Amino acid sequence: MVKKLLYHKAVAVTSFIALIVVVGGSWWLVAALRVMGSGPFILNFNDIQGITRIGGLGDAVTMGVLATLIVIVNFFLAMELDARDRVLGKLVAGITLAAAVLLFISFIAILSSN
Repeated sequence: MVKKLLYHKAVAVTSFIALIVVVGGSWWLVAALRVMGSGPFILNFNDIQGITRIGGLGDAVTMGVLATLIVIVNFFLAMELDARDRVLGKLVAGITLAAAVLLFISFIAILSSN
């Protein structure tokens, strides 16, 4: 397994960074919301419709767990694709990192709206 990770190091490093961003962001969100209390939190807000979704701490934990699982599945998918086609594996890993960064930004937006 280590040999495979070293051979596909670009995919492994990109996926590891995505995992750190998602796990770190979700832990930060849950920790900050726990300090704020147990009341309903604003999870989605836009300028046109206003508050469109509220939820509790369990919803924030669910978002973090689901995002972590998606990054892990995409890691294995990118590793297999990289073994077959070098471009597709790196593309999946890059898109996963971009989605992780966008999710981190949404965690920051949730914190700033609460």
